[in-house]
Amino acid sequence: MRYRDFGNTGLRVSEIGIGAFPLSGAWKRADGSTQSWSGATDDESVALIHRAEELGVNVIDSAEGYGNGHSEEVVGAALRGARRDKWIVATKVEPNAGLDRDQPDPQAARKRVLDACEGSLKRLGMETIDVYQLHAIPHPWAMEPVMQALEELRQAGKVRFYGVSTNDRAAVEALMQHGPIHLLQIGYNLLERQASELLHWSKEQGMGTLIRVPLAKGWLTGKYFDPQVTLPEEDVRYERFSDPRSQEAMRQLPQLAFLGEKPGRTMVQAALRFTLDHPGTSCVIAGAKTRQQIHENTATAGIPPLGEDETARAVEIAAGIWTPGWC
Repeated sequence: MRYRDFGNTGLRVSEIGIGAFPLSGAWKRADGSTQSWSGATDDESVALIHRAEELGVNVIDSAEGYGNGHSEEVVGAALRGARRDKWIVATKVEPNAGLDRDQPDPQAARKRVLDACEGSLKRLGMETIDVYQLHAIPHPWAMEPVMQALEELRQAGKVRFYGVSTNDRAAVEALMQHGPIHLLQIGYNLLERQASELLHWSKEQGMGTLIRVPLAKGWLTGKYFDPQVTLPEEDVRYERFSDPRSQEAMRQLPQLAFLGEKPGRTMVQAALRFTLDHPGTSCVIAGAKTRQQIHENTATAGIPPLGEDETARAVEIAAGIWTPGWC
């Protein structure tokens, strides 16, 4: 494993981290229906976290909203005891939950963040969250109290650093009027490269970056290059995968297969390598459901950068493939 500076935080992060949404398993939605990441089990999730640690991974990213908090519970179960200090644990809060966009209530906005943090700490079984992120942009009137709440949590030692998951630079700059932003979680992959300039800007600002959806929810793994491969209806990705536009786009994905045909490199590793090659990238948080996937993901750190010609060819092909907005 190789490590990079996490902006100006002083932290050193593994180039490959774990995106913990798939660790949610199955959960009930508000309407009573079941949603899931098909194939995920708690026992295997804990085992893959432990194996990732052995392979040098030190970043894992969850959220209160992943499986109604179950992802955080799995992460907490895996990192009990001495393991905790080996990891940079990140999670996220939905700052607008329960708030009315048109009815300003600064105290409620502040309380929402403070209470959510307590809930995450309890599910994680931890005293401190290393990286606490806003999972959405707060309502305009809530930006100041939300940022105040984040700083209050930092001063209390309940979070070490905070930031926001977004590709909206204007929103980040608006939040920065009320306090520092230590890091950004940015959606970026071969198929969706619009955030490239945001990554450059983040580096200039001294912000650490976590790169989410680097595999475009599986589209860049090669698994779905075969149109006969389908997802069960309860899978969290089913609706977007089933969109007729997605079906047409997926028929074009095999054009990218050449990236995985180079000796010593799989399609997954080529896609992850593409995100690592961006100079604004600190850590790529790739989802995984098995130890085998963790092995494949982490091996990317030891693979040479993509060649200029193959990158140019891949980008040209990707530019013609529609996506349902994974980022």
